[in-house]
Amino acid sequence: MGKAERARLRHVAAFGQIVSGDEGFRGPLPGDFTFNSPIGLCMDRNGNVWICDTGNNRVVIVDQAFENIVAILRAPGEGVEPFLMPFHVCEHPQRDRMYVTDIGNSRVVAIDYSRDRFEFAFAFGCAGDGINGVEFEPLQDPNGITIVREPDGSCALYVCDEFFHAKGTREKSARPKHRLSRFGRPQPNRCVKFDEHGRYLGDFRAVVTRTGKQRMASHPLYWPQGISADSDGCLYLANTGSYEILKTPGLEPDAAGPASPSPDAEAVGEVFAHGFGKPNGIGMLNIMRSVNVIGERVFVADHVLNTISVYRTDGTPVTTIAGLDPLWNHGHEPRHALSDLVYYGMEDEALLSPYVICQGEAEDVFLVSEPFTSRILKIRIPDFAGPLTEALLVDAIGSRRNVPVDERRAGTQFNCVTSAVTIRRPAVKDGAAASSPGGPRPGDDEDLPAWLRLNPGQQWYMGVSQGVTAQYRFWYERTLGPAVGAAQEKAVEHGLVFNVDAGNWVIKAWSERHGRFHDAPRLLDGYYLPGDLAMALYYPQQALLGQLCPGTPLMFVTNFNLGTVSMYQFSPGGKLVNYGLPFGLKGTGAACLSGPQGLAVSDEGRIYIADSLNDRISMWRILQTGQVVFMRTFGWAPEGRSEPAGHEGGFLPTDVAIDADGRLFVTDQASHRICVFDRDGKSLWSFGREGYWDDEDSDEEHLMLPTSVSVDGAHLVVNDLVNRALKIFRIHPERLEFVTGRQFFKNPPATGGIWMPYLLHAQDRRIYVPDSTYNVVQIFEY
Repeated sequence: MGKAERARLRHVAAFGQIVSGDEGFRGPLPGDFTFNSPIGLCMDRNGNVWICDTGNNRVVIVDQAFENIVAILRAPGEGVEPFLMPFHVCEHPQRDRMYVTDIGNSRVVAIDYSRDRFEFAFAFGCAGDGINGVEFEPLQDPNGITIVREPDGSCALYVCDEFFHAKGTREKSARPKHRLSRFGRPQPNRCVKFDEHGRYLGDFRAVVTRTGKQRMASHPLYWPQGISADSDGCLYLANTGSYEILKTPGLEPDAAGPASPSPDAEAVGEVFAHGFGKPNGIGMLNIMRSVNVIGERVFVADHVLNTISVYRTDGTPVTTIAGLDPLWNHGHEPRHALSDLVYYGMEDEALLSPYVICQGEAEDVFLVSEPFTSRILKIRIPDFAGPLTEALLVDAIGSRRNVPVDERRAGTQFNCVTSAVTIRRPAVKDGAAASSPGGPRPGDDEDLPAWLRLNPGQQWYMGVSQGVTAQYRFWYERTLGPAVGAAQEKAVEHGLVFNVDAGNWVIKAWSERHGRFHDAPRLLDGYYLPGDLAMALYYPQQALLGQLCPGTPLMFVTNFNLGTVSMYQFSPGGKLVNYGLPFGLKGTGAACLSGPQGLAVSDEGRIYIADSLNDRISMWRILQTGQVVFMRTFGWAPEGRSEPAGHEGGFLPTDVAIDADGRLFVTDQASHRICVFDRDGKSLWSFGREGYWDDEDSDEEHLMLPTSVSVDGAHLVVNDLVNRALKIFRIHPERLEFVTGRQFFKNPPATGGIWMPYLLHAQDRRIYVPDSTYNVVQIFEY
């Protein structure tokens, strides 16, 4: 694929607010001040708190009382490249200097400071020179950072290069091949050691455990994120992709200087803490992404969801911080629904996906970042006795990212936007079949469960439902119908895009034509369940019993936490109201769901749900009566052939799309591929294999945690998460043909930059990509 073809995929717009224009601001902290997915934080020796406001691409420095903004740094210094996703920060133990990992610019920045002065010192990691001329491959994705004292009194920095990998090498076939290490998979990621001036000292790609001189096991670094160090210089590394914390003394100083980098370089160490054995992809709860050593205690946030696990440095569990006792609470926050009261109460009394923990101004005071709520907490822990500890919430900064513009208009900010869908029907084009996706076929009712199909009472009820609905529709079409139909046409004309704003517990609508959100603080008049994630629209081919506005779509929304699916319909006033009760039950049984994510609904009412934590697709069907009936579950089970190499990881679906022939396209994060099924769940074929996408002219089959998929006519659009790429394929009967694609990770948000793209939607050659951490929806065309 050449540059001309790549140019076909272009960024055209975005909606959702990212703060800008605040350079140089100092003074009292405004009451409506908001962060955007803040990650790293550290208190300097002057008592100021440095906060990596990652989603806003800035570093915010506040005083220890959380009352004043000391500085806002959009760039490390005058004339220096602005920050692009500053992630973690750590302090030099002897000098007034802070080091900030700037993942979007593939660098680490050193900033010297005084009480009210902040000056750029230098940046490193992008150049390839080390001490004594030893070259190393520049940092690719620097995440966690820590500093240790060496035996000779000098200081050394360790940086987790999260997605580092050796680039492919060209062979005569002109197809790049990824070298495989002796760990049996594409080369592991790495942890890089620098001196305090940013000169390369070495790196390691795995931690090996030993008993005496006997080698026991090797733990390759797989997406390493957080890192911290104790007073003895031992490192604690969050090996996120393997759900483990590794402990190692790191690399020993070498008087002769650093050795040349090796893909098999190891450090001796041990497994400090371990969970679940394999990565489970995006949003799978209970993840080890951060580790912080404070004194003689090791804090691991979110090892168990919404808690902080505390250990001694020898690995002995101390306690679990599992709640908050609010010494501080919300003042007069805007309340537009009962759910707002519940929301603020939960914020005051629960930890919500904590990330980084650092020492505060006193021995029993700690600071915690919560990217999901975009807040920074100050908590007090009087003691660590007992298996469960409730911390005292002393203070918090970061207003809720959902303040309405006024009484008539919704807020312009998202807080963890997870999915998007447009109200228009997909256009059939580019030679796609003219039939509806998965349209009705003779004998469809014979596929219903026997207890339903052969039940005389059910047959009577279905007949009554048809008659009652016909009478209602006759009345509706002569009264409300014309006005509602005109409003629906207007919504199509205005290009309404519906979005699940998961962190704010609301559904919002954006008008593409007017470039603003829907003219109401709340589009949803019904109840909303915390944990709602994905959405899909269903256009019934006949009016349903209880449907207020026949001819308008129903909206289905999955709830990851509760294992349910809610249904909404449009009222005559244009609001979303509940249609019946949610279906599904959290669990592992046949009609149960666990961690449902993406879903799709065919025109005859078959509902296919990515039942992620159960490793399967769950199929249901909505009847004309409004009843939702469980049909079956299925997974990937190709007949007559073995799995190709690299696909032994199992099946972990995250999203589903239906093409014009009724086939299902499912993203499988366990084996990094797209699985294709027929409408009844029979496995047909798959596409893709694990790999980094280094060359946009080839290797299109390389996928890494594909998260979402959408059918647009004859095309399939794929969200290739770890590669931070959008890929577009033409659908053929037994294969996918690559059309175009681009990586957008390290673009600024204004030019289509994406950080954590989630459940995308494509229609009429426009792609809507909700970014759950930048909190914007990016729009692309091809």
